[in-house]
This record gives sequence, structure tokens and C-alpha cells, in this order.
Amino acid sequence: MQEIIQKEQERLDSTISIIDELVEDKKQKMNKVANDIVEAQLIEYAKKEVKKLQDIRQNPYFGRLDFEDEFGKETIYIGKKGVEKDGELVVVDWRTELGKLYNAYQGVQKTFQIGKENRPVTINGKRGIIIKDGKVIKVTDIGQTGIVENENGEKVKYMDDYLKEILTNTEEAYKLRDIISSIQAEQDEIIRLPLKDTIIVQGAAGSGKSTIALHRISYLLYQYHEQVKPKDILILAPNEIFLSYIKDIVPEIEIEGIEQRTFYDWASTYFTDVHDIPDLHEQYVHVYGSTEKEDLIKIAKYKGSLRFKKLLDDFVEYIGNTMIPHGDVVIESGVILSKEEIHQFYHAKEHLPLNVRMKEVKEFILNWSNEQINIRKQQIEDEFEEAYRKWVVTLPEGEERKAVYEALEKAKQLRMKIFQEKMQHEISLIVKKMENIPALLMYKSVFQKKVFEKFHPDIDEELLSLLLKNGRQIKQERFMYEDIAPLIYLDAKINGKKLQYEHIVIDEAQDYSPFQLAIMKDYAKSMTILGDIAQGIFSFYGLNRWEEIESYVFKEKEFKRLHLQTSYRSTKQIMDLANRVLLNSNYDFPLVIPVNRPGDVPTIKKVESIGELYDEIVNSIRLFEEKGYKKIAILTASKQGAIDTYDQLMRRQITQMEVITEGNQALKEKIVIIPSYLVKGLEFDAVIIEDVSDETFKDETQHAKMLYMSITRAHHDLHLFYRGNISPLLEERDPSAPPKPRKSFADWLITDINDPYVEPQVEAVKRVKKEDMIRLFDDEEEEFVEEAFEDDRERYYDFHAWLKVWHRWAEMRKQLDEKS
Repeated sequence: MQEIIQKEQERLDSTISIIDELVEDKKQKMNKVANDIVEAQLIEYAKKEVKKLQDIRQNPYFGRLDFEDEFGKETIYIGKKGVEKDGELVVVDWRTELGKLYNAYQGVQKTFQIGKENRPVTINGKRGIIIKDGKVIKVTDIGQTGIVENENGEKVKYMDDYLKEILTNTEEAYKLRDIISSIQAEQDEIIRLPLKDTIIVQGAAGSGKSTIALHRISYLLYQYHEQVKPKDILILAPNEIFLSYIKDIVPEIEIEGIEQRTFYDWASTYFTDVHDIPDLHEQYVHVYGSTEKEDLIKIAKYKGSLRFKKLLDDFVEYIGNTMIPHGDVVIESGVILSKEEIHQFYHAKEHLPLNVRMKEVKEFILNWSNEQINIRKQQIEDEFEEAYRKWVVTLPEGEERKAVYEALEKAKQLRMKIFQEKMQHEISLIVKKMENIPALLMYKSVFQKKVFEKFHPDIDEELLSLLLKNGRQIKQERFMYEDIAPLIYLDAKINGKKLQYEHIVIDEAQDYSPFQLAIMKDYAKSMTILGDIAQGIFSFYGLNRWEEIESYVFKEKEFKRLHLQTSYRSTKQIMDLANRVLLNSNYDFPLVIPVNRPGDVPTIKKVESIGELYDEIVNSIRLFEEKGYKKIAILTASKQGAIDTYDQLMRRQITQMEVITEGNQALKEKIVIIPSYLVKGLEFDAVIIEDVSDETFKDETQHAKMLYMSITRAHHDLHLFYRGNISPLLEERDPSAPPKPRKSFADWLITDINDPYVEPQVEAVKRVKKEDMIRLFDDEEEEFVEEAFEDDRERYYDFHAWLKVWHRWAEMRKQLDEKS
């Protein structure tokens, strides 16, 4: 091995020497004085090349590929950026076809076809090379890295030594793990999809969704550099913490200059009519801390739905139709602009925003008006000329002739004045209705009973009542997070979109409503949409299933759906615990395939008091520090919980820590205390979850998602604590027992779920006790109402998701019965 390292060091020294030569050559060009624009551009290019070469000098490549084709055997070195000298490739850019070949080889298939001509290539070997500060630290021959089954029948991703080295490494900086050097075939496939493709990626926690998104942008800018510039791409990230988190990786993969925002920030920049709207995290705290939680969720879900989008479409079209004349424009006999002509012109402009469309119709009517005035003016002039010849010219010159001429002139002017005044009066009444409508006014006008009855006649009465009540807040300009999407949409629909992108990348897309994603589709020619339904902690607003957008927002051939089930972030033991939560949730979430990276089993410890809890957290921190971990997170259930934990640990002399309570704070310290709902997309060497009791994590879908997401933040170690009873989501489950029904539908079941041969059924309708009733008299009977099973959206989805899990259990039971 030492001999191999020595030879690779010699190759590295040679490469660094070549880079130094290139730098000196470029610097000489930089120092020249530009005599024209072309020379100035060449100097700027030389500056960029020098910076690129200096950036990669100490670590120019990460891999080696030995292959042979029709031209013979060849060895190439793969790096983040290409290096070329005198037409020879010294380092091959990972974004090229040869870079694709390096990532595609996983030790099984050896023959590939590359290029447009499908040239056959045979792989003889692949090496991972770890370099630090110009020194080769480790060389690993990379073999098979596929998915296999272990002795327990579990699927795991086989991890070679090179991948293990990269994934085990800890970093001090709070940044995304650089995956260029460890891109796996399934990740690379997504990165290299054509620009025209809109893709939806369902990726497990730790599957590299975020880094794949960034590297896909790098690839698109490289491959389509003539068509796509950084300004043509938008990245929408989950929060400001995440944006600061990716800051260091952006220059490294050459995607500087790209607009990087949260949806909230992007929306606030391009629609400035409203202020002080809470962001998604603030809305989460508000909703789940409210006594009216269920009502707020119903309102948020409706406002984020495509049904509400259709209502707004119909409402805007209806308003437009009310603004144009409903009958002919009649000035007098023979001067008529027919209703049909106006409507024909109006409908010919349906591709335009409403206010622009109205301006065009107004101009059409005003042009007709001016044309009619000119025609009438010419008619009167002609009549005057004829009268002049007939009555004036025949009279002898004198006072009488002059008087007749002046009378005719006054008559001409009076007739013209009367016609113009009548025209102006009639036209002004018509065009007055076509004034610009502000989006804010349009939105306020939606929340009327007659609007919902006309455009959504089958709306649920309870929901209608909630929306009308909410409408009173809207009219006072008291908005919530879910109002942003319809406001932006109405503004674009009325005034037009102010910008367009070649490509938009949306990370954590499960937290977007169907309405939001439909809006973003309007702003982009193609999109990369990444998310994990199992991490949809903002379920009061976001997606429960990808199908909610696939069949409505995108046409069937407009997108590709891809799945990433392998998690590279955490040890197998941590991911086993995460999968236990998914199984215990009895929801149809895809289980994660972990890599075969062993680690300590997560500890779950009961404490008797709050003081004991903080003492145990201190013990965990000390243990993690002894292991050399650079990033430690303590996850709390709430903002106040994070503040309290920080105070308690300060009293216990814990240093190098910070408390994060808002989504716009940057991570700086080694120990971060943060509410769980703010850690989306982040990762740490070790994680402490301070409360996994049944009070904090109930047997509910929302809580299962939050616990799963919290667990999967940890790379190497995980400690969990609880007081009272442990969450049912963490209980050891009997695999031979059927999945446990959720509380939402358990009382509706009418069949035996233990029988694998009978599909579970629920009552379609049943009598339930009417809630929120005060019994005023002792002999007053309780009031019951009929309720349909499908009336409750959460109950309906819970049951059908559970049913899929039950079917898998039933098949397993049937197979066991057949064997016995």
C-alpha cells in the first residue's frame, strides 16, 4: 500500500507542478495592459483561471479511473474542476462524460457506452484518492457498492473503504457534506438529467438530496453554459439557517451568482404590498400552540389547495367579464360598437394579465371612439361644403351671405360638439369600469359568501364559515403564511409576472402546498423538486403525498419521479431506530436503506426529574467531546424549551454553545440547542433529543414525522431521554402482529384486523355525539349527528396509508401460513 501511495504522490506532485506553470502563464497575461475590449475580456478570463487553479492546487482530484476503448488503455484523474495543458487533459472535470463513467462504475458492470456515438468502454479499475494539503493520505481501490441483504434479511447499502472514510469524517464547519468525491450512481443519474426535465425526487433522510440539487445546478451550468447563466436559476431552501449552511460549498462547485432564497423571502421581494406576514416556522408555532389548531389547519390546507387556485382563476375571469360592456355601445343610430366585437377582442387577449388585458380593451374602445369622431367630423365637413355650395355661394356678397355662412359654421360646430360630448360621456362610463385592480383588493373581495357559493358551490359549510370568519382578518390586512401564495398568484394573474427562470430547484418540497408548487411552475421552464414525505413536519400546509401535485400541477409527460432510499448520513444503528419510528407510525412511508457503517446503538434513557435530565445531557456532551465530535445538537420540542436548556447548561459550565430560536440565525458554535422544527436539512456528528416521551411524541402522523426527522440529523451518535412513558413510536414492535390502527379511525373499524384474509373495512357513516355542547338541563338528551367517514381528511388518509401497511403484513402472514 505504501508503494501505491508513493506512486500516487509522484503523480500528484507532477500535477501540482503543471498547475503552478499554468498559474504563472496566466499571471503574465493578467499583467498586460488591455488595448481593446477583447484583450480586457481575455485578462478577466485569465484572472478567473488563476483563481480556479489556485483553489484546486492542494487538492486537484479525488479519483482515478483505468479503462480501455478502441484507442487502447488509458488512465485519467477526476476532479472538481478540469485542468488542461497544451490540449492534454491533466485532470478531468467530474461533469464530463468521463466523469459520469467514474461515478457509474460500482464494481459490478464493467462495460459501458459513452458519448453520443455510444462508444464502448471497459473499466479496468477505479481508485478513490484522499488528498490533504498536497499530500496523498489514502488510496483505496473501489469495488462493489451495491445494495445487498444482510443475515437478517434487511436491505443495506454495501459501503467500500473509500466511501466509509468520507462518511465517517467529521467537520468543524457547519456546511453540507461535499459529495463530488463520493457521488453514487443513483445520485449521479439525477444530477445529469437534461435541463428540459422537471424531476420530483422522493429521497430518504441523508440520501444527499440537498447536495444532489447543488451539484445538479453545477452540472447544468457546465453542460448548458450557452443557454443558462447563474441569473437564470433560483434555489429555494427551507430556511435562512440552511442557506448559510450551504454558503461554503457554493463557490467550490462554481454556482456563484445564483439567487438563493427561502420561498418567504422570494415572495416578499417580488410582492411588496403586504408586510409582517409570519414565515413558515412562526406559523408552525402559532398553529400548534393555538386552541383553534384544527380550524387553522383546515383554513391553511384550503388556501394551499389547487381547488382554491381554481376558485381564484374563475373569480378573476368573472371580474374581467363584469368590467367589459354587456351590451352594444350605442351613441346614436348608425354609430354602434357591437357587444360581439368587444367580446371577440377581449377573448383574443386572454393570454394577458387582467389589468393589461383591460388596458388593451380600453384602448380598443377609445380607438373606435376616436375613429367614429373622425368619421363624423368628415361627414359634417362634407355636409357643410355641400350646404355652402347650395346656399352660400348662390347669394350675393354682403351681410346676408355673411350671416348665412356664420349660421352654417355655428351649426357645424354645435353638431360636432354635441356628438363629441355624447361620445365622451358614453365612453367614459364604459372605460371607468376598466381601471387597474390591485391584487390586494381582489384578494379581500374573495372572502364573501356569494363568491364561494358561485365558484365553489359544494364547499363544506363548516369550512365556509371558517373562511368567512378569516375573511374579516384579511380585510384588516392581517395575513398568515398561507396567504402569500394566493397573493402572489393574483398579482401575477392581474399585473403579470416580473421574472422568469430557466430552472428552479426546490429543496424540502414536501413543505410546500400544491398551490405554491403550481405557482413556481409558472415561473420556470423546468424544475428540480426534492423532498421526503416522511419529513413533512409542516403538515398543516404541505404535502401528504406526491400524488397531490403530480396529476394536477404537472402533465404526465412533463416530469420524472425518482426515489432515493439509501441514506449515507447516519450509522446503520441510527437508521434502524428511524425505520422503527416509520414502522410504528403505521403510515405508508418508504423505509430507509442504511449503509453498512456500524456505530453505537442509540441510547434511550428514562430520567426522573428535570434536574437529572440536564445532568445526563452534560454527561452525553462530555462523552461526545471525548470522541472528538465537532458538531453536537440538542433538540427541544419548543423555542422556550431551547432557551431553558441553554440556561440550565450554562449553570453547569457548558461552553462553546448557542441557542437557535429563529430560522434566520447562523450556526457558529460547537454545541447548538435548537427546536426540532428548525433543523430541517441540517446534520450533526451527535444529537441529543431531550424528550421522547409520549407527551411530546404521540401516536400521530405529525409527531412521527418530527421524531423521524430529528433522529436522522445524527451522523455517528444519538442519545434520547424521556420522563414518564416513552413514545409509542419508539416501542419495540411484534412483527407478527398486525399494524396498530391510528386513533383517528380505530373506532370506525368493523372487521377483524388480525385476519390476513379479510381486508379491513370501516363504517361509511355513523352517528357521533355532537361536540362542544353545554347541557343546560339534567334531562336534556345528548345530541347526535350523522358523520361520513370521508368527511375527515386526516382520518381518510390515515386509514388508506395504514391499509397499505396492513396489506404488506397480511402477505407476510399468508406466506408464513403456507410454509407451516
